[in-house]
Amino acid sequence: MNQTLRTRLLAAGPPLRDLAAGRIGPALPAALTAALRLTRAERDRLVIFDPALAPLIRPLSDADDLAPWHVGATGRWIIAVPASRAADLPARHPQLARHLASLPAPPAGAPAQPWWALPAAWERPPEAPRIIIGGALVAWDEATGLVGGAATVIAAADPYWLAVLASAVGRSLLAAGVAVEDMPIPDAPGPARANLAGLALSAAMLATRRDELERAVTRRLVADFGPPGAQPGPRLRRWWELSFAELHAAVNEELHNDIPERYRPTWAEIHADEQATHADASARLADLERAIDTQVAALFGVEGEAL
Repeated sequence: MNQTLRTRLLAAGPPLRDLAAGRIGPALPAALTAALRLTRAERDRLVIFDPALAPLIRPLSDADDLAPWHVGATGRWIIAVPASRAADLPARHPQLARHLASLPAPPAGAPAQPWWALPAAWERPPEAPRIIIGGALVAWDEATGLVGGAATVIAAADPYWLAVLASAVGRSLLAAGVAVEDMPIPDAPGPARANLAGLALSAAMLATRRDELERAVTRRLVADFGPPGAQPGPRLRRWWELSFAELHAAVNEELHNDIPERYRPTWAEIHADEQATHADASARLADLERAIDTQVAALFGVEGEAL
């Protein structure tokens, strides 16, 4: 992006910091998040023997799971022990204390001692709904858990901001290195603002449903054809891009199993139906994105210009 265009775009509206004062901040540090996050199975193994642990293991929106418009539903959790409760943890929750003691060396720069204890400023999750931005990825998040990883979080967010930030103009500015708090938010008449907010929420909902479909079919493939503990490989994770013959080959290659001949017609039909559903969702999402890009570009005065 050339400097002239950048200057024009930044002058198109007040910076986000003026509209979201006190609501923009970093997620939990990436190194700390990586050290303390758990899968659902890991969380359940800890809690089943000590149900009182449940409040200390909280849902996590992880920057590693950011995707356009939404946060992937990977079921992550994070150990969240307040610094005020760290001293008595071994006596009250010895199993969790042993787990923490077994973790790798503490991440550099952890502000609390012991390193895994969260200072008071990090205990409260950002108010939902949130916009989470990592690089040029902009996601809407209605969860109420903690947010971790290399990302910036806007709490109590306006869906109109989502439309602006996730548009082609917004992503170009983010990719050009404009800080989230410096992002311009053009003023818009009430109907235009409401329309863009609605389009952005529709895009977030549709992207989430498509993601859920992708994961559901992958889980079913593993459940039907994988041995216990099997994990899908890169081809099965993108099943909608495969022909049925390619899907069959991927089951053989990645799950080390076959689709029994008597089930192949049924699975060919399932695959075709889910592919069609996925294609329809992708086409509808592309239409929403085009509408958002066009309307936001007009607000910035750059409609039809190359970014």
